[in-house]
Amino acid sequence: MDKFVIKKPKNANRRIVIRTTDEMAEEIFSVAQEMNVSVNTFITNCIQFALDHR
Repeated sequence: MDKFVIKKPKNANRRIVIRTTDEMAEEIFSVAQEMNVSVNTFITNCIQFALDHR
C-alpha cells in the first residue's frame, strides 16, 4: 500500500461539516499537531487518501 504523505490541498475552499466522536476529534487534533499541519490539511489528505485507495 502507498505511504500516507501530507500535501497542501489546492483550492480547498469548499466548506463541509462532519460529525465525529470526541475521542476521534482529539486524535485528529493530536496527529495534525504532531505532523505540524492544520486540522483541515490533515483531514483533506485523509479523505483524498481514502478515495484514492477505495
